[in-house]
Amino acid sequence: MRFRGSTPYSDAVIRRQGLRHIVALLAVGLLLAGTSWGNPPGNLLDAGLFRSFILDADHRDPLVAFGEVRHQVDASLSRENRANLGGNITLMESIRSELASDTPRWRLVQASTRLMIVPEQRPVYAALFEKYCQAAVDFVLARTRLPNPYQDIATFEGENGQGSAPAAGGGVTAYLVHHIADVYTEEYVFFTAKDSGPQVKIELSNRNYTGEVGSYSSYLVIDEDQNLEFIHSPYTLWRNSAEHPLNVLIAPVEETLHIALRHFTEAAIERRLGSLSDRSRPYIDQVVEEWLAVEEAAVGGLVHQLMPEVMSRFFKGWPQADLDATFEARRSFDKYRYLDQGVRIVEALGIEAFIDRYRRDPMDFRAMLAPPSPVEVSTETTVTSEPAPPDPSA
Repeated sequence: MRFRGSTPYSDAVIRRQGLRHIVALLAVGLLLAGTSWGNPPGNLLDAGLFRSFILDADHRDPLVAFGEVRHQVDASLSRENRANLGGNITLMESIRSELASDTPRWRLVQASTRLMIVPEQRPVYAALFEKYCQAAVDFVLARTRLPNPYQDIATFEGENGQGSAPAAGGGVTAYLVHHIADVYTEEYVFFTAKDSGPQVKIELSNRNYTGEVGSYSSYLVIDEDQNLEFIHSPYTLWRNSAEHPLNVLIAPVEETLHIALRHFTEAAIERRLGSLSDRSRPYIDQVVEEWLAVEEAAVGGLVHQLMPEVMSRFFKGWPQADLDATFEARRSFDKYRYLDQGVRIVEALGIEAFIDRYRRDPMDFRAMLAPPSPVEVSTETTVTSEPAPPDPSA
């Protein structure tokens, strides 16, 4: 199971992976001794200029491959592909003509998903955003007295259309990117009744541009003996584009706090699951989702306190109303069901006292949260896909 802290915008989609029954031996702690990227910018950054860069363009290309290919069929996208194949009359007629058969057979040869990144193509903005992220993280770590979890914070630059994810075992690498997409690819082969005859290969790709401005993933792994282990992603991705510009500036602050607090959240999850005999998938899902909501409340409360300081320290002319509107937009999502309570608790305790309390025992903070009032929760999802084909079996 993958779970993450994320900085969304609009109708951001939080994706989940199935429980992975594997055995892996990776250290939980990824926190390093502090590495500093120097002093904050000497002059206040112009809010209007930053906003114009963020809103100037939403480039969807070029896509650079990142990380490993995951070979697995996505049932929903596969059905969509076959439906589109069958409905593409021109393509199907061309295949029948090529094979000289009115009833060609077909099979799915391979299916895979790969994370793809659109790098930032504007050098001035890339340098400006990188400078802000490094300075903002330095400020937050100093303000909260949290250890530095990062190995590097840098603009992603894929060479020759290929990028590489960092290896696990060191600190987290924060890649600054323009956009992020999951690309699902299927390859079909059409052939005649004689399997040794001519073949026609068709490759279909579906692009899903994520709505997450920032995200950090960790994985709960349960082996055959029901032992629990948490594996952490060695990287985090921060987008420099969004529908609501302030989310771009929040992402480095928010994801830093998620990474710093995740170990303590995981300890609470492990303690909860370890005390119970019910290890069924639905119950595990329930426990993890609840604790992610608790972590979102903790991080959200800290962000609400820290962002006014960040904005006044680094920017000139960014209205407080933007921050209020950004938090208001999150209230329609179920994972932020404790957000308002988190804001009030952090405000009452103070930043450092709250962090100390969460690190000592997250259950203490969980006990302070009352069940949320029923709200209308957004379940809308957005999938952007390239045209694909209709059911070839039709």
